[in-house]
Amino acid sequence: MKVLFVNGCIRSTQSRTLAIADHFLAQLKKRRPDAEVSVADLDALGLRPLTTLTLATRDARIAAQTWDDPMFAEARRFAQADVIVIAAPFWEGTFPAALHTYIEHICVTGLTFRYGDRGEAIGLCRARRAVFINTKGGIYAHGPAQQADLAAQFLRVNLAMLGVPQLDTVTAEGLDIDGMDVPALLRRAKEDADALAATF
Repeated sequence: MKVLFVNGCIRSTQSRTLAIADHFLAQLKKRRPDAEVSVADLDALGLRPLTTLTLATRDARIAAQTWDDPMFAEARRFAQADVIVIAAPFWEGTFPAALHTYIEHICVTGLTFRYGDRGEAIGLCRARRAVFINTKGGIYAHGPAQQADLAAQFLRVNLAMLGVPQLDTVTAEGLDIDGMDVPALLRRAKEDADALAATF
């Protein structure tokens, strides 16, 4: 089982999101010894948003279907994974820009998706399941801030376009509210991660 871990935790070892993700991956490997984890470390990759020049270059290579070009390396790796695990904190309604840029790089017409006769997107990726691990400083699961949380929905729409129909989430929220028992919240998220890992 090829697992692709998309690490969008740009606080590195200080990241609470990464701690939950590492726990989930450890539990997954314990339950599935055949799991081979490949890491797309977005901080290390340093992907840049597409520009007029890079988009023109990419369009030309898409037209020529030169899929072995290094420009498509991350898209190829994503397309070949059996399970996708994405970890990123909640920022400005979704997540850090590095993850947005990564998604821009993996959405490649003809490689990770194509359009059908009626104009609908048809995913070409192997994975049928993804996990989104996320932490939030405030409370977004209910109450007036609920509509401000677009992170999982954004991922769900894009993953479905790529052919990944299922997105499970593990979330710890309220971590920056004064008086909250943060260690307990993180423990609860790790327990949720344990339960989710058991379903693979």
